[in-house]
Amino acid sequence: MIELARSSPVPLGEQIVDRLARLIESRQLAEGMRLPSVRQLARKLKVGVFTVVTAYDRLVARGLIEARQGSGFFVAPRPNLPAPVEIEQAGAPDTVLGLAQQALEVDRLAVPAGSGFLPPAWLADAVTPAILARVARHAAGLFRPSPPQGEAGLREQLADRLRHKGIQAASGQILVTFGASQAFDLLARALLVPGDAVLVEDPGYFVLFAQLARHGLKLLPVPRLVDGPDLDAVETLCRLHRPRLMFTQTLLHNPTGSNTSPAKCHRLLGLAEKHGFLIVEDDVYGDFAPDQALRLAQIDEFQSVIHVGGFSKALGPGLRVGFVAAAPAIIRQLMEQKILSVLSGALLPELVVAEVLRSGRFRRHAEQLRRRLAKAQGLARKALTAAGITFDEQAGAGLFLWGRVPDRTDVGALVRSAREQGILLAAGRLFSPGGGCATHLRFNVVHAADPTLSAFLRPRLAA
Repeated sequence: MIELARSSPVPLGEQIVDRLARLIESRQLAEGMRLPSVRQLARKLKVGVFTVVTAYDRLVARGLIEARQGSGFFVAPRPNLPAPVEIEQAGAPDTVLGLAQQALEVDRLAVPAGSGFLPPAWLADAVTPAILARVARHAAGLFRPSPPQGEAGLREQLADRLRHKGIQAASGQILVTFGASQAFDLLARALLVPGDAVLVEDPGYFVLFAQLARHGLKLLPVPRLVDGPDLDAVETLCRLHRPRLMFTQTLLHNPTGSNTSPAKCHRLLGLAEKHGFLIVEDDVYGDFAPDQALRLAQIDEFQSVIHVGGFSKALGPGLRVGFVAAAPAIIRQLMEQKILSVLSGALLPELVVAEVLRSGRFRRHAEQLRRRLAKAQGLARKALTAAGITFDEQAGAGLFLWGRVPDRTDVGALVRSAREQGILLAAGRLFSPGGGCATHLRFNVVHAADPTLSAFLRPRLAA
């Protein structure tokens, strides 16, 4: 009935499942047909009984065969199911929801040039089988609830990691979240009410703007300059609107890749104290910057700063583990909101991240990513410049390049045309809460040197 390739790296049990599944799905094994008993098939294929039992169990789980007590295993009836329904895209690629959804569905893209994530090949060495094996030793408790504040061992590792960056935070000042996105949502729920004014950078993180708008908040755009936010604009907006919070990225700003200068960091903290607003420091790309780089939380010690980080950028979007470090009173408020929304976190990914940090592998992995990104920056800038994109003079760093297309370019049409060819571009206007940046695109440097992208852009930007 079936033959096994004993020299194949694929385990024999998987081969049995695959071969039988093909025979059933091609209807070479008819509905209701009785399969050989476990012992018969094991003897015929010269494999262990346990191998066949496991294979049959997997086929039962897939609904391809059924077990009848006292009679054996039979090919299961094939129900007349309706055709699968494909959920429509959340929006066109030149919309906030469309860009966010398509950046997460990279398997459908030939060139994810507008994505905010690293390719899987760059992340493969971070979470090794040895790390997963050590986590699996906790098998008896892997699926118990995680404490609402986050797994204690992970919070200790996060506190050590922050101290290595010069940020003094005890584990009790840290709340683990389901990625940084949940952290922003919890902050909006716990600290703000509809109608409150919040300062946001322009350009800045496009998904954050949509999140805050859904909470009924008033966004006050602050121009982002080459050395950080425009602090004169901050002061003016504070006098006019009395904002409650400001969201900013000190290091490797998304989308421009710029850093806030030390002088501006100190002055911004002075403005926060003077006008009574809190600063949410978004450091999700901070692992791509040197540990000694200056962050607001290093200076402020959580008087005015709430520090947000995460691991989906450096370890992969499948590990949705983020965190907030803040004053204890704020952590208590956030934890209450977390309990009311999701009860607790997911223990398994928290244990995985804790083990990656504990092993020392994360530090080495982050150093390697910095070197690779630095090289990719140069290659991407060169390729995009040749294709007709222009850049500011300041040196880039991190994951992104913020480029300008010729003024005559219809960016919306360019983005839609690119998507039809499997190329994801990120329109600059999505990153501007004030409606600007119409001639800009955000590029992921890892993918921006792809010849397919250059071949697409060159004739369209030269026309």
